[in-house]
Amino acid sequence: MEEEYIILETDEALSGSPFKQQAMSDGVPIRNFGISSELWAANQDLASAALFHPFVEALAQGVLPKPAFQKYIAEDAYFLRSFVRGYEAAAAKVDKAGVAPSKAAAATSQLEQLREGVLEELEMHDSYAAKWGVGLSSQTNQSPHPATSKYINFLFSICDDQHSTVAEVLAALVPCLRLYAYLGCILARSIPESEEYAYAEWIQTYKCQAYIRLPAIAELLLNELALHDSAEKLHQIYRSAMNLEVEFFSSQPYTPPDRPINLLVVDFDDTCTSEDTTSMIARAAITAASKKGADPATAFAQGEEKLHWLVQNYLARRGNLLDEILPEPPLEDELEEFDMAWLGDFLDRISEFDREMNSVVIESKILSGVKKGALTEVGASVPLRPGCLSLLKHAVDSGVPTVVVSVNWSGEMVAAALSQQGLPVVLAGGAGGTRAGVEGAPPPLGAVVVYCNELEYFGDVSTGGMKRRCECAADKGRVFDDLLLGIAAEGHAAEGGVSVYIGDSMTDLSALISADVGIVMGSNQLVRQVASAAGVAIRHLAAYPIDRNATKESLDNGGVKQEDVFASSGMYDEVPILYEAMTWDDIRAFLFGPSFKRQLLRKQTSQELAALASGLKAHIHPPRVLSIAGSDSGGGAGIQADIKACAAAGVFAATAVTALTAQNTQGVSQIHSAPADFIRSQIRAVLEDIGADSIKTGMLPSIEVVEAVADELSSRGTFPALIVDPVLVATSGDVLAEAGVAQALTGRLFPLAMLVTPNVHEASVLLGGRTIADVAGMKLAAQDLHALGPQWVLVKGGHLPLDAIADGEGLSGHSAGGGEGGGNGAGAPQLQASTGFAGAAAEVVVDVLYDGTNFYEMRAPYIQTHNSHGTGCTLAAYIAAEMAKGSDIPSAVRASKKYVWRALERSVGLPLGSGPQRPMNHSYRTADWRTDLEKQQKEQQIINAVPSGTEDSSSSTRNIDSGTIEVASQQQQTSAPPRRVPNVVDLRLYAVTDPLMIDSSGLSVPEAVSAAIKGGATVIQLREKNCGGKEFTARAAAALAQCRAAGVALIINDRVDVALAIGADGVHVGQDDIPAEAVRKVLGPDCILGVSVKTEEEALAAEAAGADYLGAGAIFSTSTKDSSVIGLEGFEEVCRAVSIPVVAIGGVGKTAVKDVVSVGAAGIAVVSAVFATGQGSDCVTQAAGELRQLVDEAFKEHHRK
Repeated sequence: MEEEYIILETDEALSGSPFKQQAMSDGVPIRNFGISSELWAANQDLASAALFHPFVEALAQGVLPKPAFQKYIAEDAYFLRSFVRGYEAAAAKVDKAGVAPSKAAAATSQLEQLREGVLEELEMHDSYAAKWGVGLSSQTNQSPHPATSKYINFLFSICDDQHSTVAEVLAALVPCLRLYAYLGCILARSIPESEEYAYAEWIQTYKCQAYIRLPAIAELLLNELALHDSAEKLHQIYRSAMNLEVEFFSSQPYTPPDRPINLLVVDFDDTCTSEDTTSMIARAAITAASKKGADPATAFAQGEEKLHWLVQNYLARRGNLLDEILPEPPLEDELEEFDMAWLGDFLDRISEFDREMNSVVIESKILSGVKKGALTEVGASVPLRPGCLSLLKHAVDSGVPTVVVSVNWSGEMVAAALSQQGLPVVLAGGAGGTRAGVEGAPPPLGAVVVYCNELEYFGDVSTGGMKRRCECAADKGRVFDDLLLGIAAEGHAAEGGVSVYIGDSMTDLSALISADVGIVMGSNQLVRQVASAAGVAIRHLAAYPIDRNATKESLDNGGVKQEDVFASSGMYDEVPILYEAMTWDDIRAFLFGPSFKRQLLRKQTSQELAALASGLKAHIHPPRVLSIAGSDSGGGAGIQADIKACAAAGVFAATAVTALTAQNTQGVSQIHSAPADFIRSQIRAVLEDIGADSIKTGMLPSIEVVEAVADELSSRGTFPALIVDPVLVATSGDVLAEAGVAQALTGRLFPLAMLVTPNVHEASVLLGGRTIADVAGMKLAAQDLHALGPQWVLVKGGHLPLDAIADGEGLSGHSAGGGEGGGNGAGAPQLQASTGFAGAAAEVVVDVLYDGTNFYEMRAPYIQTHNSHGTGCTLAAYIAAEMAKGSDIPSAVRASKKYVWRALERSVGLPLGSGPQRPMNHSYRTADWRTDLEKQQKEQQIINAVPSGTEDSSSSTRNIDSGTIEVASQQQQTSAPPRRVPNVVDLRLYAVTDPLMIDSSGLSVPEAVSAAIKGGATVIQLREKNCGGKEFTARAAAALAQCRAAGVALIINDRVDVALAIGADGVHVGQDDIPAEAVRKVLGPDCILGVSVKTEEEALAAEAAGADYLGAGAIFSTSTKDSSVIGLEGFEEVCRAVSIPVVAIGGVGKTAVKDVVSVGAAGIAVVSAVFATGQGSDCVTQAAGELRQLVDEAFKEHHRK
């Protein structure tokens, strides 16, 4: 055992020059140096989020208000005292780690060094406290911020777990150590030594060797002690700690200035891509042309020789030109005085050279012979830098005009490369394209616009010529300037907004300098040499001013006390400064962090819409799903269910049929599998012509079929998001896949999948037959399935016994079981199982969604029905449809749950077959068969109840006595269908906005909504009593964006039109508003409807009219609502009268929470208790958090009783 644990002595481990050089400069672990470097590399996005967090930027730049720094020091000191305990816990666990005594002693000694390091850091905090006037004991012992407490509780949960290992404890501790070393080193390098900052001492502390050695020691220990630990578990712990670090920064009392983005322009080659792609175009043309000759091999070799000459000629001539016009770099690292005239002449010469070189390429005819459209395939295989496409998509979705400008030879190839993950792309200029951004027009919204050259074609074959639209630095600068002018001329620039240009080479310099934020991507030394010669500084992106308008003068005279804010001496000078970044994670964290102000999408002009319709033709399509599954002759599951679900979602469905089944409601009688090669041909035929935005697999009956699907998708390099529904057994019990398919799925398809959706039976089979008996078992199964490769796992719990579902909280949901054979369950659109009187939970089913870090429990009422055939297929297909429309996984799952749940509810009792597994009505939104059948049934019952008899001689009307009518009525009641199941919404903390209160807190409505949600609000009601329709709609749309991002329902008060216009989750009406029955007719069955009531009669009427929940009150007197008080007794009467949940309205503060829950409240509605609590978002968040905690505790106590 001793040789397995080689605990390196600290001095020996830290003495190697590679470690010193890397750690001292970057503050990061050595690459490929054990699990510690692997953990750090996997969390670069969170490291970037911390580095570019506004609080960290303001602190580093010296503009953080003094009270914010004081609070931070106090909170950090409180946290560090708890951090000491972590090392003590780790030391106590060393003996249990199986380490030999001599090595255990070394490990314990090093843990003691780490503990002493924290104590030294605390001493530093004491000195800070003395310097900045912080009373540590008074500030932290009383009320640490919830984020601080959350982090401490996380550490203690790992330390106190008797089953946790030393490595797990270290995995929870190392992120803090390493992150601060990283921040210290990067920030110290970002800020010139000549400039003094108010908090420079803080930076120096975390970049000094004495501190940097601490994370190194901890990582060395982690590497050696983690040999037998689960890497997945360590990754989970490490990432959780990194998330908590970012949350800790977010909890500090600092609100950065807004930084909207007016324009984002990005270079393509070596900026978006990991290599230059022009040679790929040339080789595609060489390959195409060589195939036409008698000797393809010779023709190809000649083409390669010509390409080699062109490359060498270009490099040699450019080298000679640079030797002539570019001065030698100075011996010392000193910046020249800025010389725009020299830089202009330099770029003119370079531009002239690039145009000449394109003429040489055209004359060579090396680009001739390639077919139109062929470069789309080339583009699809272009390697892009990680994070690039996700940033561009986020920019487009956020309403930022987004442009890619390139000197590449083919816009077709560039557009195809950018479209790899479904990013909408439009080509500017040329036939069918848009001239947006040229001649003073702004770029259209809703897509990335590409400005680029294009090959010329005769017929459908390239001639070797080129449409020369953007060839050089001068062209890039012109395009950028035209775009800025177009935005300004149309009045589309947001106040305080910035223009951003991202590039990597000297051809980007003109646009980089013109932009408000010029970002140099990568480590190109030539662009740095040119910039230095021109007197243009390049600093780390972290040095970009957090407040561009801040100066010493403005801080002195702008209403902010000088003693409370500290300005830098040179950060805000008007000098040409560019900023460098090495990763797209860094750029995304910088651009779209808390400082970014999301813009409402302005209405597009008819000209823009026409341009988009034309220009996007080759790259934008209706949303498309490819379903690879078996056929169900009964029409309830399989391919048939997938097509119906996609149609209901408004998505085009294509298919690749894997098997034909003979089945009905009694079961499956025969299966005929399609040949594997034919299945591949179907997939290929669809993807190479119609295409797909997502792919869903269902029944794959054999190992051969699974491998065929996996091989076909893998061979394409990139393919749309894959949803795998691992269908193994029909609900009827019929086997739909041969032995070994489960192993083939986990081994071949799961690693390719975005999401897998097994029910508990399928999850059990996939995991070797383990028993899954409850929600805890579902979570463990989700973790183990996630380890097999998919990015997300949804374990559906509809097959669990109802008594196995424990009380709990979670997001929304239902369970849809089944696969091709279907299953039993119910879906829900929102957040909590419905409750009846006194919060008693109804029978629920639970699904578990897992992303590798977070679990989402999705609960909803159980629906008893035989019409559940195909729910699993339908669920997965609808998820795929929502993803094809651009939804993220949680949103897609929520939408799918909502659809399937309502389909089940509207299908109860449908007479489709006589067996136990009957289909459901996928088209309930357009054809409500159950309602029609109920109407026919009632009519027939009345007719059947009337006895035949003689007709009155003087009338054709049949005589019906009162007894007959009574019998008919009784028969109707006896056979009445099940009542409507209400939509479900988590009502625990129901926050109602008040514009005056929000305005007085210094927040906008979206900011207040976001803050309330952050604190724990589970539903938001937007109330605007004195607001016009246009303004109300704009505010509602902005609030909806915040709610959607968090999975929280948005309810609109009174205004049905506004709710429908923005697609809100529901409407709340009062007794004097539009009648609830009329509102339900307008909204349809799937929108949430709430109704305010005071009496038992009003409550019953509202429930009968289709209300999903009630708001009863006022219970106590309130300043926000002119209404009479019904008290707790009246509220309890309402709760007892109905079966739908009831929210307590009116004056429900902290002291009344337990009382209202005890008499039946499903939640509390609050206004001033959240939105009139002080200035700033932190006050709102804290108030909501405190109320949410009280509500949750009240429910737990009530359920225990």
